Amino acid sequence: MAILTLTTDWGLRDHYLASFKGGILTMISSLQLVDISHEVEKFNIMQAAFILRNSYKKFPPGTIHFIGVSKIDNHTTDKPYVIVKTNGQYLVGEDSGIFSLILDKDDKQIIRLSFQTNTDRQQLLNDFVTIINKLATGTELTDLGEADGALEDSYFATPTVDHMAIRGAIIYIDSFGNAVVNIERDLFLKEKKDRSFTIFFRKSAYNVSTISNAYEEVEVGEMVALFNQDGFLEIALNKGSAAQLLGLKIMEPIRIEFHDYSAG
Repeated sequence: MAILTLTTDWGLRDHYLASFKGGILTMISSLQLVDISHEVEKFNIMQAAFILRNSYKKFPPGTIHFIGVSKIDNHTTDKPYVIVKTNGQYLVGEDSGIFSLILDKDDKQIIRLSFQTNTDRQQLLNDFVTIINKLATGTELTDLGEADGALEDSYFATPTVDHMAIRGAIIYIDSFGNAVVNIERDLFLKEKKDRSFTIFFRKSAYNVSTISNAYEEVEVGEMVALFNQDGFLEIALNKGSAAQLLGLKIMEPIRIEFHDYSAG
């Protein structure tokens, strides 16, 4: 049974998602649909990319991932829609920079679809349903469009490092108000060595100097820093919203300073 995942900024209140699913199931009723998220902020390709980057590889080989999130500015090509095959998976959507965010330097096969940017919304969705049906029933990629060698580039912010600090940025805030920082566990351990440290936020009263293994290692209402299941530094408030308490926003800087007491 073929699997199709859906990640969109369409929300759940309107009929758009149900209509799209209905069209898919009418063509291929045996398809297994999995909703990854439909609460992506409107036109926020970085948020959608973070969600998919940390979930799509968990699915079985051959899974099709539909991305219904467009960028807010104009298309840079008259054929902006693609299928990308990578890591045994198929990703389908607009080449807005989101694929380079999700896949980084992973090997990939790119097929550019013939859909035009001036196609009305309903026709565009019908075209996607047709493409998904062909993918799910084994049509060769090369029969679905033109081979292409490149995707639109886009990049997550990367941390900077010196002897005494790592400077990163918040790249995602989840529904609990936990802030994910672009500092990964391996980088932190490499730079920390045997030194103590302090993680600095906008509000200095809430700075953290310990990495925990679970939210519950601190009292309810206290700040906690840990590395989440995807290996990223996460700033949280036990049973509360760190983003709300600290006023944290996407791309806000976070600084880890190391205390090298042997210096000087």
